[in-house]
Amino acid sequence: MLKTLKFIGIAVGLVVVTVALFGCFAPVFGGRQSPESLQRIENSPNYVDGEFVNAVPTSVRTIPHGSETSIMDWIFQAEDKNPSAPLPSEIFHPEDLTEGKFVWLGHATLLMKLNGLVIMTDPVFHRASPIPVFGSPFPIENPIPIDNLPIIDAVVISHDHYDHLDHKAVRWLADRVKHFFVPLGVKAHLVRWDVDPNAITEMDWYESEMHRNVRFTLAPARHFSGRGLWDRNATLWGSWIVSSDALNVYFSGDTGYSETFKEIGERYGPFDVAFIDSGAYNADWSQIHMMPEETVQASIDVAASVMVPIGWSKFDLALHPWDEPAIRLAKEAQIKDVNVASPLIGEVFDLEEFPQIRWWERVRAELMHLIHSASS
Repeated sequence: MLKTLKFIGIAVGLVVVTVALFGCFAPVFGGRQSPESLQRIENSPNYVDGEFVNAVPTSVRTIPHGSETSIMDWIFQAEDKNPSAPLPSEIFHPEDLTEGKFVWLGHATLLMKLNGLVIMTDPVFHRASPIPVFGSPFPIENPIPIDNLPIIDAVVISHDHYDHLDHKAVRWLADRVKHFFVPLGVKAHLVRWDVDPNAITEMDWYESEMHRNVRFTLAPARHFSGRGLWDRNATLWGSWIVSSDALNVYFSGDTGYSETFKEIGERYGPFDVAFIDSGAYNADWSQIHMMPEETVQASIDVAASVMVPIGWSKFDLALHPWDEPAIRLAKEAQIKDVNVASPLIGEVFDLEEFPQIRWWERVRAELMHLIHSASS
């Protein structure tokens, strides 16, 4: 008995040590700040008492009375919560991404071409987790491999969470992207993943830089950051305004709703198109992600001519059904008379004839037909 307990104790100890070493040294968790970056971080007005803070008071956990979710809610989920078959998508042809066009690659990863520059947001091509068994994307009909991308001139990153910053993707992009624009503190991650420090611009909220006739501006978002157990809010998060001679684009990253959207609209709007967070929401984290109805209001606040919902239909990150964000958002947009583009993943589009087909309704109808046929 004593030998068995000793063996178990040793095994548990080895597991604990292995996990600790993985957490401390695995490249996926990112890098340490350089003295120069650390000085900029400490001088930021958004860095208070050793961490970055939101522009408005924000809690990561907001638990309504009697509605807290538990691990059992995640284990016993509805059968139709995730897609039952690969989601429809289009084959992406890089040569189709011409001036003034956009393509959604799923979740918060986009490509756009402005003033001759191909710009990417939040590159994620693998999984939304540091652990291989978690965070796999939903299957799609026409997968978009990272090596099928066009030459990318600039990448903007909203924050360092795994579903917005894929270290494997960054390593592949490291010597293929001309410049990266990131919030304060995120540069350290990219440098560890082999990006040239001189190819990275690190920015605080409301800072702006011109790059080959396109202006990149970091604006606030209501969220948080961190890749490990001990680095909560050690790096900044934000939204991006990307402006060319012809188009003014807003990209929200992850964010909860606040009056900051109106401030952004008044200061930088109106926008020709706004790509706004509309997924992975829950009442338990209502201040760091928006409900679909709030996403519609945010598009009104920033004065967007066209809104494109992002942050949905790629990963299982919340308890709601995969298509609920689109269903609720489309209903609210119709009430509020908001123009919503609904591209398929991989579909290249412009703002003159943007896609408006509710493709998720066909997916849901096919699923209901299969369920009815199986039960009859």
